[in-house]
Amino acid sequence: MDIHSACPVCNSVNSIPVFQKNGYLLARCVNCTMIYVDPMPADALLQAHYQNPAYFSGDESLGYLSYADMHKALTPHFKRRLHLINHYFPRRGRLLDYGCADGYFLTIAQKEKWQISGVELARGMAHQAEQVLGIPIPNSLDELSKNTFEVVTLWEVIEHLSQPVNQLQRLRNCLRPGGLLMLSTPNTGHWQAVREPEAWVGYRPPSHLLFFTSSTLEQLLKQAGFERIAIKKTSPLPPLPGWLRRLSAPLQHTLTTGQAKAWPVVLWTWRIIRIFGWGWQRLAHPEDDIFTTLEATAFRPA
Repeated sequence: MDIHSACPVCNSVNSIPVFQKNGYLLARCVNCTMIYVDPMPADALLQAHYQNPAYFSGDESLGYLSYADMHKALTPHFKRRLHLINHYFPRRGRLLDYGCADGYFLTIAQKEKWQISGVELARGMAHQAEQVLGIPIPNSLDELSKNTFEVVTLWEVIEHLSQPVNQLQRLRNCLRPGGLLMLSTPNTGHWQAVREPEAWVGYRPPSHLLFFTSSTLEQLLKQAGFERIAIKKTSPLPPLPGWLRRLSAPLQHTLTTGQAKAWPVVLWTWRIIRIFGWGWQRLAHPEDDIFTTLEATAFRPA
């Protein structure tokens, strides 16, 4: 008999299959429209998956060709997000980055006078973060010291969690009353996720287990007990005419993997192509959602 998982957001058992990827079935909840891996992989499989060094350096299909090389691509996003956090908390305070990888965001936050903490499941990456930051990086929330934080961040993490409501409730309890949670995750409303799901990089089970739209992400945050929820779409990636898409594909790949050598030149060339694509999209596919990433802010009730 087939074993199915309940929806990780609303707990409904009614779902319909969407498609298969990497041998995993992706299903859509009939009740709330959340898309998720069904059934969810066992915890032991997920633990082993992230302990494999190839996830952060080598396995591009499921993880990263080189997470260290991604720093230059992540820098403008991290600085922009931290600027917003600083706006809410100009006096700084304690900040926890959940799923901190090698600690790169925490390095930036530390320079901005935040008192930093991190949690990272992958032991190898946690060790790297400890070496860079000079602080302990536990592998789970259970090992975290019982501090309360002004801010908790999760950058491209929530889609990896098989029990997101429970984890967000635990993170909410790590916040002081009125504290801020900020996260990012791929936008499953993006045109490529809708029209070309087999090619969309966000669909990568078992690394990604949950696939959010603005609506389902807001539902999840409400379910976990947050308020003053705001969701912004970022990182536009419009469709391109076929000929330009083929010509620019190698350029896009070097940027998304952090491998581009003449980084500023390649980055600005791609931005120009993307602006052209945005104009073409408004003529050819005006209904498309062109944003690849959702960024959410939410607060623990005061």
